[in-house]
Amino acid sequence: MPESSAIWDVIVLGGGAAGLVAAFHARQAGASVLVVNKGLVGRSGATITSGGGVSIAGESLVAIGLEADASDTQERFLHDTITAGSWLNDQHLVQSMVTGIGAEMRRLIDWGIKFTVNRRAPGHSSGRGVHISGVDMQRALTRIAQQAGVSFREDFQSTQLLRREGAVVGVLGLDRRSAAVESIYGHSTVLATGGATSNWSLRTAPEELSGEGQHMAVEAGATLIDMEMMQFLPCCLAAPAIWRGLQFPWILGPQSGVHAWLMNRFGERFMARWDPVRMELATRDMVSAACATEVHEGRGSPNGGVYLSWKHLPNDIIDHFPAHSRSISADWQWEGFDMTPLVERIKQGYGIEVAPAAHFSLGGVRVDAGTATGVPGLFACGEVTGAMHGANRLSGNAGAQVLVQGRIAGQAAAGDARQHRALDRRADNRDQAIAVTVAPFERSNGVAPFELKEKLSQLAERALGPVRTASALEEGRLLLADLKATLLPQLACRTRDRMWNRDWSDALECQAAFTVIESALLGAAGRTHSIGAHQRHDHRQADTGVLNHSLVRFEGGALLRSTTPVTFPWVARP
Repeated sequence: MPESSAIWDVIVLGGGAAGLVAAFHARQAGASVLVVNKGLVGRSGATITSGGGVSIAGESLVAIGLEADASDTQERFLHDTITAGSWLNDQHLVQSMVTGIGAEMRRLIDWGIKFTVNRRAPGHSSGRGVHISGVDMQRALTRIAQQAGVSFREDFQSTQLLRREGAVVGVLGLDRRSAAVESIYGHSTVLATGGATSNWSLRTAPEELSGEGQHMAVEAGATLIDMEMMQFLPCCLAAPAIWRGLQFPWILGPQSGVHAWLMNRFGERFMARWDPVRMELATRDMVSAACATEVHEGRGSPNGGVYLSWKHLPNDIIDHFPAHSRSISADWQWEGFDMTPLVERIKQGYGIEVAPAAHFSLGGVRVDAGTATGVPGLFACGEVTGAMHGANRLSGNAGAQVLVQGRIAGQAAAGDARQHRALDRRADNRDQAIAVTVAPFERSNGVAPFELKEKLSQLAERALGPVRTASALEEGRLLLADLKATLLPQLACRTRDRMWNRDWSDALECQAAFTVIESALLGAAGRTHSIGAHQRHDHRQADTGVLNHSLVRFEGGALLRSTTPVTFPWVARP
């Protein structure tokens, strides 16, 4: 198999905001940097589909010359984030984000990135932060990384981290353009591959977020933390199928503060039982849990959701909405979709079927405040990591996370690369990594990968949705074990074309999916009480005992769960 001739100082896996910021800062520190991306940089990943919020305390905005609420302190920002996360956050990570994001915003302003001031979002005690469109953010960061001298490798599907004597020395993967299985070597590697939301059938994020980063990290010796915590975005379209998962109703309703009503099939505004004050404007974890509970208890709509209605509002409010929206045009174009038919149906008084969709991975690779994973030569930043947001993420905090952690990871990786590691292209696990990567292509008869992906996503939806039960988790565990034993070894490519072979890519994503789903099942089964995004229908009360993080490691050929107590260095748990 071919190998790249270069040994890079820093390899960054992932070309979204977190990866590009890491690459820029590593390059500024003097390192040679290669960004390896599964798709095209600027046309894939979560950043370009994001709402673009970046949360910053008011005092930090004032300090960089912007108008804001000066009484909104970093301490308040810290407290809001940890309270929203149900105190499951790693407070060292939160403190790093809260204190570091002001300087990163100053950098964006200096780069000329356009922004507007955010209104107050649910869960925030102030209208802190700014709005930058995901597309603008991605374009600007790509341009800046290119100007800094960062190199790019696109359409490269990373499958395994290369290791030597316990340290990460590069990555092996499939070049989808040439069909070569290739090794890329570097002194330090930064994981910025994003979340694992594509393993759920109803999701808002792009399909390439399948969890390869988490899978590669745990196989290399890193620890996964709180993998059962998946943030669901409420009020996403449940039907028709062509629009399934689109978050447009959430944007037109609660996300923008418009008082649309959520109702079950009996016409009851069920949010009164969950948050009688904020109702539909409650935090996302609460609205998602409420919607999913209505469905679970048999009060849902025909397509497995609930109803969202604007019928009580004058049509003028809907007609004038685009004039105040940052993301919807006057002719109802939104993220490339023409939403006019849906808006007309809304104005005719029909309820729209909506449901919570997998939106953001709250769990992931465990890192410290310096983005180190505990594995020599391996750092991680952004959504691939866990414990920053605890059991629920506030709007805008993902933007703050990727900018701060990206800078820290890039600088740390560059510094690490200067000190030690590989001077030649050699890895202990290269042969094994090649064998695992090429195995699906070498089979011409067997299970079609898309069929297994569908089974896995349905399993995740049933067992690991916003509302969970012990029986569903156990059924999911048994089914996953059966699929792993019977279907995973039989994955095969139906076509013998090596280049751009979708079956081959799907098969490799299935390998990662098993790790992601099994880790989430282990965590969810062991967390027997409800907390944030993890709502146990059979144990709705919060746990008043010791609050623990779920940890998953790969030991003796199996994933094993353990726990460690959450610490409270800044904000005490009530």
